[in-house]
Amino acid sequence: MESCTDLESYLLLYHALESHASRMHRLLAIAGSARGALELPTDSLQQLKLENEIVKRIRTARDSDSRARQALEQTLAWIQRDEHSLVLFDDHRYPALLRELPDPPPVLFVRGDPGVFCQPCIALVGSRNCSRYGRDLAGRISADLGRAGFTVVSGLASGIDTAAHMASVTQDKPTIAVLGNGLNTIYPKANAELATEISHGAGKGAVISEFPLHSPPDAFHFPQRNRIISGLSLAVCVIEATLRSGSLITARLALEQGRHVFAVPGSVNTPGSRGCHSLLRQGATLAENAADIIEQLAPMVQGQLELQAKEIPGNAVSDKAAPVPNGCTDLLRLIADDGVTSDALMCHSKLPLPSLNLKLLQLELSGHICKQGGKWYINR
Repeated sequence: MESCTDLESYLLLYHALESHASRMHRLLAIAGSARGALELPTDSLQQLKLENEIVKRIRTARDSDSRARQALEQTLAWIQRDEHSLVLFDDHRYPALLRELPDPPPVLFVRGDPGVFCQPCIALVGSRNCSRYGRDLAGRISADLGRAGFTVVSGLASGIDTAAHMASVTQDKPTIAVLGNGLNTIYPKANAELATEISHGAGKGAVISEFPLHSPPDAFHFPQRNRIISGLSLAVCVIEATLRSGSLITARLALEQGRHVFAVPGSVNTPGSRGCHSLLRQGATLAENAADIIEQLAPMVQGQLELQAKEIPGNAVSDKAAPVPNGCTDLLRLIADDGVTSDALMCHSKLPLPSLNLKLLQLELSGHICKQGGKWYINR
């Protein structure tokens, strides 16, 4: 069994639980820390009514050959690539609105710019098999919201999601794509190029997921993913949806989270309009264009910005710099003002790659360093 830092313990527990948010928050509350959760005896874990396989994964997570350990090393290697980062629940970059959920994701994998979380967001969702009317309307509303300073959130699915993301990318505005699988693959494959434009384009958007890197796009992941789409957003706007559409799940979650729900009306002869009409009968606000949404949300935008400001360390009561993580001081000294690559740091520090990756992640999460253009820099 290998010893673990606090960060390692957190990520090992996350991987042992296979990203199950409510279980992880429960264990952290009971044990006081991830390290404490990993040290809980078997009988204590069984009293929490965890499945035997989950108990076994927790108890063996720190072993050098465990699945959790292998996933941790893959994660640490992944974040060394340009525009890749982790945003943990206690990170100041974590989205303020998402933190308010009863089961917020313990970890967000981010491909792109995590700074996009600071912007007021609106979710646009709808049918995969949309009409041309729905696709055009989604694009127009998305573009107008982007010009008004809102970031559009959607799920990168075919149809309405794709139209919403593409409208943002086309005018170099940020957009957030929330996936129901790990970021080592893009689903659907047809949107792989769009995902790259979102995360690496001029709009400085992000493709994100709470699922471990190799997680497949299993059907049960998507309702779980939908709570993040609505949780990130001030409001959800549904554009074309059948009565059995997953978009209605997103709308229901939005209502449970206290978010505003909009629906765009359509033809009474089109099955793709029935979900929206059902929402309107239940009290959703009718939206024909972006102006209808913006008018309703204007008072809320300032509230989100104020909430986000409370999460930024510089706005706290104390402005003391965070302490350098244990064992990272020597590595920090090797990072020059003009930047240094990971390869150079491995050469000069003599650290094995997994240890180097972990220390770099600790320094990044504590705010001491940042990565730009393939190099590490000191945060001044």
